[in-house]
Amino acid sequence: MDHTATEGTAALKPGERFTLEQWRNWPEGERWELIGGVAYSMCAAPKVPHQRLAGSMYVELYTFLKGKPCEALLSPVDVYLPGAVEDSTDTVVEPDVIVVCDPSKVQDDGVHGAPDLVIEVGSESTLYKDMTRKKALYERSGVREYWIVNPDSGSVLRYVLVDGRYSPATEILPGEPVHSAVLEGFSWTFTPAGA
Repeated sequence: MDHTATEGTAALKPGERFTLEQWRNWPEGERWELIGGVAYSMCAAPKVPHQRLAGSMYVELYTFLKGKPCEALLSPVDVYLPGAVEDSTDTVVEPDVIVVCDPSKVQDDGVHGAPDLVIEVGSESTLYKDMTRKKALYERSGVREYWIVNPDSGSVLRYVLVDGRYSPATEILPGEPVHSAVLEGFSWTFTPAGA
């Protein structure tokens, strides 16, 4: 396979489309997302601060949801979103943290259909994609709430689906709680490492 991708942002081969079948046969251990058949590198494993932040959010969600019908899942989990891109069924992404409230969507090989909440922890190599392609993808596929967490600034952009479109982003500043619109009673506050 030709690895000409710019990590996390550029396509493997601009203009070329791949199928889920091809994606399933790529080398073990390589992480790629397909958005409308276009392959995007998931680059090297995320750095430790990224994983700490995603992990702490997952733990808070898992604890909050215990005994409730929704389930929190932590990456790596494949999320299949067929039909989210016009003229393509070849879309699979790997968000950092998700919440799924319909148990029929959760299968052994991943989540089939839109999660109710998606959280992406931004990094230098993925922030642009998170704010553009993935935001549009999540909106079209019906993800009811989408958070982009900036670990450098500590701010969070929160998008809520209203009548099939994301309302303008709400920016939550560092130290302020982010209240979920989908999970009634859940809020999360960014706490910098070592604080």
